[in-house]
Amino acid sequence: MDNYAEFLRRLDTAAASLKKRQTKLDTARAVVSTLADQNEFGLQQWTKRRAKLEMLLGGNDVPATTALKDLRGISANMVSVFGTRAERVSSRLAAVQARLDEINRSLQALELSKQKLTSSRRIAEERENLSRTVLGLAGTAEGIAAPTPDGGLRDDLKAAREAVLLAEALLELKGN
Repeated sequence: MDNYAEFLRRLDTAAASLKKRQTKLDTARAVVSTLADQNEFGLQQWTKRRAKLEMLLGGNDVPATTALKDLRGISANMVSVFGTRAERVSSRLAAVQARLDEINRSLQALELSKQKLTSSRRIAEERENLSRTVLGLAGTAEGIAAPTPDGGLRDDLKAAREAVLLAEALLELKGN
């Protein structure tokens, strides 16, 4: 039974380590998400300014001054800068999210393993208790030494024990 406790401890240790990483990545995701939103907003604003400048310079009612032409060049440059930055930040956000998804899958797998191991531990304990009971009822040297009044009782108990073991084996196979 001690092996079960050791494996459960290892599962808990691994889960705790992953949860620490998950917390840090959640914080990083929040920061990167804020940056992505800010860069998207900046891109939208510079795209609007550029469109407005294009409209002003395209119309004949406003003379194309050097300042407007310079501002159009600056806006084109800023659209490019914010577009590139928004792409980079979005790809980093996707990378952080992918790591979080991987951690979440691992945490789920650890929890499932813990549940299976706990169930297996209970089955082993029940099997051990059943063996002691059967041995006690059957009157073996390890159990009560009183003679059994029913000679077929030992065979029936043995068949019951075998049925329980087969059922447990089947459950374990279906579980995997």
